[in-house]
Amino acid sequence: MPVLLVSLGTSPAVVPEAFLLPGVEFTAVHVLTTDSTKVEFVLDWFRDHAPGVALTITKVAGFTDFRSEEDHFRFEEVLYRWWLEKAESAGRPHVCLTGGFKTMSAAMQKAAAVLGAAEVFHVLCDLPQSQQPKTTEEVEAARRGGHLHWIRLGPESGWPQLRHLAASEFPLQPLEDAGKVRSVAAPDSSFRDHLRQIVDRSHNLASSWDRISSLPFSELAMWSSENLAWLNAPLDAVADRDWIEALPKVELHCHLGGFATHGALLRDVRAAASDPVALSQGNEPRLPQGWPRPESPIALQDYMQLGNANGSSLLMDPGCLRRQIERLYQHLRGQNIVYAEIRCSPVNYAAPGRSPWTVLDDMKRTFDSCMSQNPGTHVNLLIIGTRRKEGDHRTAILKHLMHAITADEHWRDDSGCRVVGVDLAGFEDRETRARYYREDFRMVHRAGLALTVHAGENDDSEAVWSAVFDLNTRRIGHALSLGESPDLMRSVADRRIGVEMCPYANYQIKGFSPMPGKPVYPLKGYLDAGISVTVNTDNIGISGATLTDNFLLLADLCPGITRLDVLRLLRNAIDQAFLPAKERASLCERVIPLPP
Repeated sequence: MPVLLVSLGTSPAVVPEAFLLPGVEFTAVHVLTTDSTKVEFVLDWFRDHAPGVALTITKVAGFTDFRSEEDHFRFEEVLYRWWLEKAESAGRPHVCLTGGFKTMSAAMQKAAAVLGAAEVFHVLCDLPQSQQPKTTEEVEAARRGGHLHWIRLGPESGWPQLRHLAASEFPLQPLEDAGKVRSVAAPDSSFRDHLRQIVDRSHNLASSWDRISSLPFSELAMWSSENLAWLNAPLDAVADRDWIEALPKVELHCHLGGFATHGALLRDVRAAASDPVALSQGNEPRLPQGWPRPESPIALQDYMQLGNANGSSLLMDPGCLRRQIERLYQHLRGQNIVYAEIRCSPVNYAAPGRSPWTVLDDMKRTFDSCMSQNPGTHVNLLIIGTRRKEGDHRTAILKHLMHAITADEHWRDDSGCRVVGVDLAGFEDRETRARYYREDFRMVHRAGLALTVHAGENDDSEAVWSAVFDLNTRRIGHALSLGESPDLMRSVADRRIGVEMCPYANYQIKGFSPMPGKPVYPLKGYLDAGISVTVNTDNIGISGATLTDNFLLLADLCPGITRLDVLRLLRNAIDQAFLPAKERASLCERVIPLPP
């Protein structure tokens, strides 16, 4: 169904001359012209010579002449929208460039280039100017006499970025409609603006072609040079807060029990208790002076005691557990965290008459309900196996691992919250390194579950070595001592093992510069060494810091860290998520950083 598009000025014979293009039988002809153009000639010719052809004539209301650049742009905007409308059902049209002012022809040619055309052509009449056809008879005489010539310029493929545009996205605004002739308003410049954005992005992409592979997100290659310069500038803890908050983020190291540990949140969770009488009356621990940025670090044990009003003592109550999950989910949504892996210990939250599986199922259902009612964040679970200095902690670890494997099999095809991995956490020293749990975790690997290990937070680099080579961990929690062994660093980088760092918790427990006399935080060094390091919160309530806060703290902890480094950290988090490759790709499509 060949369709012809023609622009028309003061020479109406152009339309039938174009229609007579040899070898093509047009089923429809659409004409775009000014408000003052006489169109009776065109109507009469098609009535007499091609009555079966669908003919439409569109006039731009209030537009009579090209007197300025603004006039051209107004006409061009109508042209694009008219083109989309007429080509939508018929595919790529044939386009005649001959009719109208030179600027009209230029606009038609540009539209063909960007929107695509089956063929672009000119039509010429070799008769003297005084003998150019002005009547239907003269058009026929010129054709029979061989005075009409068609210069065929060939097809235009159009821009692939515009192939899926619909006319409904950029509609025309009809003012009058008299059958074959209608008048439309000159709209705003939204299509031209859209086109300009594509042009700018394409130019930016061309100029960044040689470094696309080094950018954490391919979309960055389409940023302007000014925005890329801004991205390569140092992170500013004050000026960049809004940008960090607006970024879609990923959280991989967050403990459920470390959330509502103080203040109004803690009171709200306690108020939701199913059995308030049986609820522990633990007092809210006092936070150290200057918290969340104390003048000196505190011991890990002291840090963990700051969460004593929450954790197992509180979450054994079903009502408190559900409210904690609801408030945590609200927090994640507020932080624009699009994906989170939350660590939990369902065996620790069990009670007489309430099995660990019941607890785990309740947690899943509560997260599912939150995601259904307020979508935007997807939450999965990691089951914690906790090392302890004394007691039969290995039995407790095995129970957690068995529940994790069962949950993985039970919910593997569930699109909601599910268990995606396990975490070896807790007391860390020479006697609780990963090698001692090798046999315990063999079944985890056999079941295909992902594994992360707290290592190198309070032990030396040997603990990290053991996590990597004895337990084949996919991620390491903290790994603050990893820098002690350059060879191990290289192995971690080459194996793409994720390193989950938690700036506020690390600063509070270990102490780093600018804390007096403390070393530089190793995150930037890890990142520069090619290690897939990520930024996380650890215990939001205990540390008193959001994920945004943790990113912004890097401006003080890591001199020279840039906004581009922030995006590298974010991309690492996507790549290190315990998700199938297809789901990680989908997650990456949701995390599109925007310029400031």
